[in-house]
Amino acid sequence: MTTVTTVAGRPLSDWSRDTRHGTWHALLPARSGDPALGALRVDRALLAPEGTRERLAAAVLAVGRLRLPGVLGTVDLVAEAGEVWLLTSRPPVPTVADLLDATGAATGDASGPDAGSVASVLNETAQTLLALHAAGLTHGALGTDTVVCAPDGVALLAESALGTVLGDARAAAGREADVLAWAALARTLADAWTGAGTPAADLFARCSATAESEGLAAARDALVAGRAALPADFLRRTALRAAVTATTPELTAAPTVVEPTAVEPTADEPTADEPGAPVQSDRPEDRGPGAAGPDPTVLVPAADQGAPADAQLTMPSRARRARTPDPALPDEQATVLGKRHRTGPVHPAPEQHDLVPTATGADADEILLRFGPGVPVEGQEALRGRWSAAAPPPDPRERRRRRGWIATTALLTVVAVLLWLLLRPDPAPTVTAVDVQAPTGKLHCGQTADMVGVVRTDGRGGPVTYRWLRSDGHDTGELVRTAHSGERRVTVHLRWTVRGPGTFHGTARLRVAHQRTPVEGEATFIYVCS
Repeated sequence: MTTVTTVAGRPLSDWSRDTRHGTWHALLPARSGDPALGALRVDRALLAPEGTRERLAAAVLAVGRLRLPGVLGTVDLVAEAGEVWLLTSRPPVPTVADLLDATGAATGDASGPDAGSVASVLNETAQTLLALHAAGLTHGALGTDTVVCAPDGVALLAESALGTVLGDARAAAGREADVLAWAALARTLADAWTGAGTPAADLFARCSATAESEGLAAARDALVAGRAALPADFLRRTALRAAVTATTPELTAAPTVVEPTAVEPTADEPTADEPGAPVQSDRPEDRGPGAAGPDPTVLVPAADQGAPADAQLTMPSRARRARTPDPALPDEQATVLGKRHRTGPVHPAPEQHDLVPTATGADADEILLRFGPGVPVEGQEALRGRWSAAAPPPDPRERRRRRGWIATTALLTVVAVLLWLLLRPDPAPTVTAVDVQAPTGKLHCGQTADMVGVVRTDGRGGPVTYRWLRSDGHDTGELVRTAHSGERRVTVHLRWTVRGPGTFHGTARLRVAHQRTPVEGEATFIYVCS
C-alpha cells in the first residue's frame, strides 16, 4: 500500500487525529511564511453509497459560500491518491475536547479556562449555528471534538454539514439535533470549567434547558442577559487564550518514511523478468489506481539515482538476468519490422533486369529494397504504364460531409467569440488610496460603530474587491463592490456592534487586494460601558 506523504503539493506533518468522518492531518507550509493547513481524509466507507461524493461537494460548497467567521475556513475539496481530502485554512487544533483533556475535570481550576471561557464558546457556537440554520443548513456533528479554538480564543466549528452527508442516520440530523448537541455542550463545559452552585453554573444550566425547550435563539438571549454572572473581563478571553496556547501541539515535523527491507527470493519466488514475476515500475500509469509517486517497494541504490533514464538499475536481490534469444522461437520484433524495411543482400546489376521480383512463401508480402543501378531508361516508360492508374473520382457524399464540418466549425467559433465578449470580466479600476473613518465620540453600552471606508480609484468602472479585518480576529472574507465609470470614490461600510461592560478599543482595517500591490487603511473607535 502506498504511503501518502504530500497532499495538494504540501507535505503532511506527523500529527493526525481520528474523527467520526475520517482522519485529520496537518499540511506543512509549502514555502516560508505560508500558514499550515488542515486536511481531513474522508473515510472511504462513508463515501461508498452512490451519490455521496456529489452530496459532499455540494454541502462543502454551500457552507463555504456563507463565509461565516465562526466556521473553520474551507480551502478546497480534492481527490488525490485514491482518497478524498477536505482542506481547511488551519489545522483543527486545539479542540474543546483537547482543552478538556488538558485541564482535566477539576472544577474551578485557576490555571485553566473559566466561566468566561464557557460563555465565549457557547455564544460564538450559537451564533454560527443560527447562521447555518438561517441558510437552510445544519452542522450535523456538533460536539467537543468539532469545536476548534483559534489562538485568539474564538470558537470555530469544524466539519460543518458533514454529518448530514456522512452521518450514520441522515434523517435524524437536523436543527433539533444541533440544538440538543449545543445544550449538551453547555452542560459539559459548565461541569468542567465552573464551580458547582455558582451564579455562572446556574446561568449555563438555564441556557441549556432553554435551548431544549424554546430553541437556540432564546438560549443565546438568556446567555447575553445573564452576563452579570460572568467575570468582569470575560470579553478578553485571557484564560481561554492561555489554555489554547498551552494545548496547541507542534505541527512542524514531517512524517518519517520507513523504507521496506529487501527480502531474498526463495526457490518458489520468481525473480525479476521471469514469467510470473511482478513488474516494478516508477511510472504512476503502470501501477494501480490511486498510486502516487515512486512505489515504496522498489529500492533504488543511491549510486543509481542520478543515472540516465534509459540506464538499467540493479535492484538488491532482484538482479536482472540477460535474456539469451532462443533460436527455436521466432523474433517477433524482427518479423514486424522486416515487413516494412527489410534490406536484402547486395547483388551486382544483372544483365536482364527483373522489374518485379517474384516472392513466394512467408516472404510473399515483403517489400525488398535492393541495391543496384536502378531501372534503365528504356524500361521506365513500360514501368509507368504498368503502375499508372486513374485516380478514383471524388465521392460527392464525402465532399458534402467536409463542407458540413467546415460550416459547423465556423459557427462554433463565432459563438465562442461572442460568448467570450459577453461574459469576459470587466477590468478592475486602479485604486490610488484607501481611507477609513470611525465614530469620533465614544460608544456606549450596546451601540454599533459604523466604520466608513472610502476607496479612491482612477475613475474606471469595474469590480473592487475588498475585505474588512477586525482587531478581534474576525475577517469578513472577500467582498465585491462594482464601481461605475467616472466614479472616483467608492464607499463601503462595516457595522461593528459591541456588547457588555468594560472598555474596548476596536480597530478596523480595510484592505483592497485586487491589484498587484494591496492598498489599505484603518481607523479605531473607543467603546465604554460601565
